[in-house]
Amino acid sequence: MDKNNLRKRILSIRNGLKPEEAEQKSKVIMNKLTSLDEYKSSKVVFIYMSFKNEVNTYELIERMLSEHKRVVIPYTDTKNTEIIPSEIKQLKDDLVLNSFGYYEPVLEKIKQVKPEELDLIITPGVVFDESLNRVGFGKGYYDRILSKKRKDTKVIAVAYEFQVIDKVPTEPHDIKMDMIITEERIIQ
Repeated sequence: MDKNNLRKRILSIRNGLKPEEAEQKSKVIMNKLTSLDEYKSSKVVFIYMSFKNEVNTYELIERMLSEHKRVVIPYTDTKNTEIIPSEIKQLKDDLVLNSFGYYEPVLEKIKQVKPEELDLIITPGVVFDESLNRVGFGKGYYDRILSKKRKDTKVIAVAYEFQVIDKVPTEPHDIKMDMIITEERIIQ
């Protein structure tokens, strides 16, 4: 199955999740994530703002801010098709709802962080496979940022179990995850 049909199929399942089911699964996934040494030892964490039934990241972001981690959120520069990693200090004042329907840093307040500064990257995706490959929304935003990270920076994808299949189609520029956490297992 090609990437577009695969995306449509998985997104349709994800969009059909009941909010309380998504919330419950998200909590299980985030508990697994926060118990990892990779999380505990991280000081600068790049994390997405969840929307449309993605694994919920809001409580984790609040927790990281309270633990005095540096929290870095993507700002989507659609003109240059790139993500600008931007540090935030609080959810309320530092974010704005964009035209795609998710929150991102307020443009005027962007405090850009170099990809080399990141200790941990928590990434979303639409479909993954057991070989740690990822299919996103097809614009390559995450592949571009992941290609600039330090070698020792861990990339952890959080996803629901139904988002992991045997094999996804890959291309040479695709970057593998170091780990995928679902509500049922951790794939490394």
